[in-house]
Amino acid sequence: MTASQVPSHTVLTDYGLRAQARMFPYTLGFFGIGLPLFIWAAATSVSPWLMAVYILLLSGIWPAFMVLRNRSEALAAAPRTEANVRARLLRQGVGGGLWALCLTVISLTSGGTSPGADVLMMICAGAAISIIFFCTPVLLHLLTVGPAALIGPILVLYSARSETSSAPLMTGGLILAFAMALVLNRHMREHYMLQVSALDAARDREDATAARVALMETLSREVKTGLQGIEHHLTQGAVSLARAPTPRRLVETALEEVARLQTILVTTLDNDEAEAGHIAVERLPLDIELICERVMAGFASLAQGKDLGFTLSASEMPASGSAIGDTHRVEQILEHLVSNALQYTQQGRVEVRVTRPEGTQVVRIEVVDSGPGLSPEEVEQAFAPYQRIARTSAGCPGAGLGLSLSRSLAALMGGDMGAQSTPGVGSKFWLDLPYDALAPAPVRPAEPEADVPESEAFLRVLLLANDSLRAAQLRDQLEEMGHRCLTSTSRERALALAQKGGLDACVIATGSFENLHEDVNRQTLDTFLSSLRATQEAARLRIVALLPNGDQAEDLQLLGVKPLLLPHNREGLYRALVSD
Repeated sequence: MTASQVPSHTVLTDYGLRAQARMFPYTLGFFGIGLPLFIWAAATSVSPWLMAVYILLLSGIWPAFMVLRNRSEALAAAPRTEANVRARLLRQGVGGGLWALCLTVISLTSGGTSPGADVLMMICAGAAISIIFFCTPVLLHLLTVGPAALIGPILVLYSARSETSSAPLMTGGLILAFAMALVLNRHMREHYMLQVSALDAARDREDATAARVALMETLSREVKTGLQGIEHHLTQGAVSLARAPTPRRLVETALEEVARLQTILVTTLDNDEAEAGHIAVERLPLDIELICERVMAGFASLAQGKDLGFTLSASEMPASGSAIGDTHRVEQILEHLVSNALQYTQQGRVEVRVTRPEGTQVVRIEVVDSGPGLSPEEVEQAFAPYQRIARTSAGCPGAGLGLSLSRSLAALMGGDMGAQSTPGVGSKFWLDLPYDALAPAPVRPAEPEADVPESEAFLRVLLLANDSLRAAQLRDQLEEMGHRCLTSTSRERALALAQKGGLDACVIATGSFENLHEDVNRQTLDTFLSSLRATQEAARLRIVALLPNGDQAEDLQLLGVKPLLLPHNREGLYRALVSD
């Protein structure tokens, strides 16, 4: 049962009883320290038979108190109810009352004028203060057990020792301790009230968030179903209007709007679930390069349509270890960053970089563009939910949730997001993921084979390209010819793929090579080509290089590479691959 389901006075009593239980070790310490002194004082001030009575009394009260305490602790572990709190209130009150009774008996029977009797009275006064201290968290105990503990010492002080000067001082100290306990109890009750209010407020926020997420799920499900129906009918309409360009264009525009609304629905629901902490993410080793290639392949046509440079640079990836995260969520974040970069960049380039910042334990994926850029204030606004930058977002669809959701997802994976931007120059948004140097690199799935009849001849071609858009175009061409293609963005990755064997040819489309008139550059390229050929023991590897101009053609021929000038045609590429 929660705090909001029981009366407030019951909740306050429960907090007091729990605080009282936590005071037991301190009371036990006082008892352990005072017991030897009490035995010495009693032995020098009372008769042996009375001393035996004291020991029997302590021996009986101690186990009874421990039984009551243990039963109260067992009840405290159960859900809070009025009956539960009343039972604990009674047990802990009876436990304190037993010690108050014991103290009264010892005080009233500890007469005498020996030095030990004075010490015994001081111990009784200290024990009374200890009982008051134990009762302070619970007002009922303080008002009942507390005065009962004071009665014995005060009566003795004003009967047998009324002529001594210490009686008023000790009595005043006992009354002052009781008054201070009352003040402390008031402050503790106020503290309990604040704690209860804070817990209730937090619970109300959780309930409101859960209700909002449930509402969003319901609305999302219903609206998504309706949009899927609209999409189905529009798709059928587009097929029927194949020979009517203008109406077909209107239907296609409506289909694009349906897709946009579906994306906004998914993003909004994910954002609410991320804020509520309801999204579960995996933390597994990631193939960052493969994730980037897959995302960029999905946006290649958009970049090509806007005539933008669209490249991937993963040369700074560490040789061992792996980034840790959730593949689906990393793709979701990267898709949003790349989509934003392409959407807001009208000319220039968009580049995806994978780096390992020095002195950190993260792998960073950067998306760099030459778009309009943002001011520091606009960057901060861009990460806020439901906020859009008016200066740059005019005419661009969106709900203003992508970056906010991406940052929440990054945090769930133990990572972070950030940005640097300069108006008029461009922007750089990045995702940091935890890096584990001991994590094994994930096994890359086998490249899908082209659907080519077994009877038709094909080549197994390794494509080395540092431009994702050109790589996608070349791969399509090669697979249309019936060849099977493996793709790499770096020489190191190319060698790793070639070592698996079974290659017939390699196509290098990295633009112009380094200056081959310099011995160092020529030797570096020759070493790479020799290493590449050495991986294919069973076949002679044909290597083709696509060049933007013919300046390096002769040097490459001397190294055993077939040069093919750009722009190339399909027939030229086919002949370069199959001819010796």
